[in-house]
Amino acid sequence: MPPSFLIAVAILLCSLAVGSAAAPYRPRSDSEVLETLPRSAQRGDSSAVRALRLLHARDPANLDIAVRLAQAQIAAARAASDPRLWGQAQATLAAWWEQAAAPVPVLLLRAAIRQNRHEFAAAQADLRRAIAEQPAHAQAWLDLASLQQATGDLAGAANSCEHVIGAGATAIGTVCRAGVDALTGAGAKAYRVLEDTIAQEGLAAQPAAVRTWALTLLAELAERLGRNGEADRWYRQSLAVDPADSYTLAAYADFLLDRRRAVEVTVLIAADTPIDSLLLRRAQADRLLGADTAQTGSDALAARFDALRQRGDNVHRREESRFRLALAQDPAAALELALQNWAVQKEPLDARIALEAALAAGRPEAATEVVRWVAESGLQDVRLDALLHPVPAR
Repeated sequence: MPPSFLIAVAILLCSLAVGSAAAPYRPRSDSEVLETLPRSAQRGDSSAVRALRLLHARDPANLDIAVRLAQAQIAAARAASDPRLWGQAQATLAAWWEQAAAPVPVLLLRAAIRQNRHEFAAAQADLRRAIAEQPAHAQAWLDLASLQQATGDLAGAANSCEHVIGAGATAIGTVCRAGVDALTGAGAKAYRVLEDTIAQEGLAAQPAAVRTWALTLLAELAERLGRNGEADRWYRQSLAVDPADSYTLAAYADFLLDRRRAVEVTVLIAADTPIDSLLLRRAQADRLLGADTAQTGSDALAARFDALRQRGDNVHRREESRFRLALAQDPAAALELALQNWAVQKEPLDARIALEAALAAGRPEAATEVVRWVAESGLQDVRLDALLHPVPAR
């Protein structure tokens, strides 16, 4: 998932209105923190979460309890990349799941679950319903921006970020907009905006998830601009805020692998990590080092991807494409998966994987649509430059 998506956790946990008829509360400033759950609650294992489970079991139609429990389950699912917790969140919302006009908090949570499953049209429909009900709901606009960015609708994402600002979440909306601008030819400007926003007191007062999101976004932008020393520093600062954030760990591991700093990856990621995206990076590092655990990790990934496919789960095509290319030495399969992934997700990492697979498979023309998208968006990414030239454009 993109860093912009991580922000959904922070606002869901900190400022989501749980009453179905209540108007969303507009913060007086970005520095106002409405609620902060303990870190253990965000991981889904706290006594508070266990208490919510008991309360929900007694009264599954209680909206307030169901929303709070589903929030915690989704936060834990995102933190651990655990698909079981996404399913638990859906089960928690069973009383409203089939309702087209569900309460706004349920619409937002249902959209998050559907986006995780790559049911993007259904997720967007839920967010549009929430916005129609509460046009100044910053969370709904932010989630919509995340979805639009993930699917390549950058103009729509920019507009949604502006609505986040208009709803009163100025610093968060500014980071949101800078993240979109960074993909549309204004990387240097976006970098300055992000640096300035991160330095502001308002963002410093935000929950850890917000700061992690902003710092990782800045690190990725620095990397795309070729500012490697700065990228390294921002990644480390982000992990200092939340050392267990799986998205940041994967992004920083990629940065290290590109520089053949494999030993650092093995320090960063445990060999027995249950998170597929992290196990993939660890296995790549072990392969570079010639470690005995390399084959063990590769075999475990193959088994996990086979199990996902048997369940009809197609949301890991990005990771499986990379696995097929880097570890299984099957560029043809990697290309097929990368193009399937590109049909639904269009972010810099998706472009990179598709281009690498096309070149490795000896079929550069297969990535023509990727080249066109990069050119039309104005994306600046030094990692893609060497990959783009061998691919014919039309």
